[in-house]
Amino acid sequence: MNNLNFGLTIPAIMLVLLLLVVSSLYPDLSQAMAGNAMTFVTNWFGWLAQLASLALVFFLFWLAFSKYGAIRLGDDKPEYSNFSYGGMIFTAGVGASLIYWGIGEPMYNLQSPPLFADANSYTAAAWSVTYSMFHWGITGWAIYCFPAIPFSYAFYVQKKRTLKLSTLCEPVLGKNPIVAKCIDLVAIFGTLAAFASSLALTVTLLSEGVSQLFEIDNNLMLQGSIILLFVLVLFVVMLVGFNRGISKVSDYTVVAAICFALFVLFTSNAPFILNNVTDSFGVMLDSYFRMSLWTDPVQQSGFPQSWTQYYWFWYYAYLIMMGLFITRISRGRTIREVILYTIFMGSLGCAFFISIFGGYAVWAQLFGGYPVQDWMSEGGLTFAVVSLIQTLPAKNVILTVFLVIQFFLMLTTMSSASVATAMLTTNQLSLRGDPDNKVKLMWAGAIALISFSVFLCGGGIDTIKSLCVVAGLPMMFVYAILVKQLLMQLSNGQAQEGQSEELVEYQEFMP
Repeated sequence: MNNLNFGLTIPAIMLVLLLLVVSSLYPDLSQAMAGNAMTFVTNWFGWLAQLASLALVFFLFWLAFSKYGAIRLGDDKPEYSNFSYGGMIFTAGVGASLIYWGIGEPMYNLQSPPLFADANSYTAAAWSVTYSMFHWGITGWAIYCFPAIPFSYAFYVQKKRTLKLSTLCEPVLGKNPIVAKCIDLVAIFGTLAAFASSLALTVTLLSEGVSQLFEIDNNLMLQGSIILLFVLVLFVVMLVGFNRGISKVSDYTVVAAICFALFVLFTSNAPFILNNVTDSFGVMLDSYFRMSLWTDPVQQSGFPQSWTQYYWFWYYAYLIMMGLFITRISRGRTIREVILYTIFMGSLGCAFFISIFGGYAVWAQLFGGYPVQDWMSEGGLTFAVVSLIQTLPAKNVILTVFLVIQFFLMLTTMSSASVATAMLTTNQLSLRGDPDNKVKLMWAGAIALISFSVFLCGGGIDTIKSLCVVAGLPMMFVYAILVKQLLMQLSNGQAQEGQSEELVEYQEFMP
């Protein structure tokens, strides 16, 4: 533990816990203040987030196919197979939230549709799955992907042994201890808060499923037991090691999730789902730029602010965790491979699951005779998701399989978050990029403690979610700094390589 940066670790954890305690003591006031802060951020800077995120997509594709795309991150061969590499990126980025929102978001889009469509109309149905795939698609994965490039270049090419975000920003900002501390704390806070709320959502879904499956009360004891189970299994995975632990769990989880999705496809209404996803892809390809830049300034429905901008700021708050985790598994890959695998494996994987689960939810609501929207209004989205899964054949067996898959999807994300935060707060990393096991286990316990505190503090989850969006704002500007820093480092590296080649040629012609 001597290698742990306590100056970053303790303040970040205490800040999240303090916010949770305050939000529980003053729930109405704290939620109102956090909500007002989020409204201010989206109203004043939401348009900028949409422009910047679209520009980032163009920048990454330019970088991938430029002369810099061939730069190899380290001298070794890739450590993981293409399937394992893509699977770990995918599971780290989506967790158990994908299926949850893959069902829930299309239903919300049906009720309150975008782009001036009428509620529950055919136009709303056309947008329902389309917008969900868009929010989990190329733009979001581009935001996740970018920080992995400067982190990987610094670690594997420049051989830097510390990966604090402030260190990467030094060539642009210079050395300022106060600014550096603020940047690192915001990065850790965004990771902890975003992941804690995601884990809390997953625990809520699992506890609801277990409650219905075994007909027991869905209470704090059940939720705490599920969090404890997460921690115990995660400890085992961490102790087994990265290659035999996280990598294997990710592989098996991806295969199981794909099989489950195919089961849903062929036991529900496959023709509708396949036709719907084809239509949704067409609508998205036709309207990608419209969706990317739609701010609705005249009608002011609030849809872009509540959904698109919320997602983008959420990704910005979560980006360092993803950037560091992708860095850990990208040794031996080229910059081009990192960009293309992350964006396409992530977005296509999300499209696959959303098209099936979201398509089934739309069919169930409009044609299947299942009142999904009524379930949402009566018992909340969690109740609606579990109830929809129980409409499938062998409902108890399928619900059990669904809950197990959700557990391991979130476990892989929890593993990724523990590794990333450990890397961010480690003073000197090993040559392989692995933090000490004690540091990873400490972060796993801290994340679990924060997540359990969400339930103890009652309504604190809404405040934390709002503050994640607020935390995403400064990270968006850090992105601009990282872009400039990366271009400086890449151009300097190319210049030094050119000078080395000229020196070799000169030496060869020396008498």
